[in-house]
Amino acid sequence: MKIDVTQHLTLGAKRTLKAFRLAMFESLSEKEFDKITVNDICKKSEYPRATFYNYFDDKFDLLQYLWSYIGKDILDKIPRDGDGETGIVKIFNLLLEFFNDHQELLANITKNNGADSHLWHSMSGYLRHEADILVFEYCKENDQVKVPVKLLARFYSDLIIAVLEWCLFEQPEINSETADEYLISLLNGGFNV
Repeated sequence: MKIDVTQHLTLGAKRTLKAFRLAMFESLSEKEFDKITVNDICKKSEYPRATFYNYFDDKFDLLQYLWSYIGKDILDKIPRDGDGETGIVKIFNLLLEFFNDHQELLANITKNNGADSHLWHSMSGYLRHEADILVFEYCKENDQVKVPVKLLARFYSDLIIAVLEWCLFEQPEINSETADEYLISLLNGGFNV
């Protein structure tokens, strides 16, 4: 991104970013990411291409911004203190809730190669990274951890995304309570069949 969204933004910049974000989100609900053009985004946002390029390098840059915006919204809902397992289940539930609330985006991802699509790889990569940071924060103060905390955080974030992929693409009819039970069982090393 060409601007730092962590800094104070003017009202105009916030409005412009919101317009591009909504235009991309709407476009993703209508067609494959690979078929979306910058012109499509500009038309939907009602901003010229020059304005688009003042903010973003290309549509991939906008997509990354979209994921970071969504991820921040999800991650801001997670309490920063408390039990590690509860936090991990909460992260998972918020991600599952996001996709349940945005069925059109999930339908687009599913229609276009599901877990193998560019769209999913882009989003899950971002979410895995953010979950990794969050799990690291939960685990770093725990003096009972027997493995490096970074490795533990990577393991848990990979587990969250793996269970999420399984629920979204292989078992879309699963209810959240059953998914939580499976995740908790895996977290506790419950490999008994």
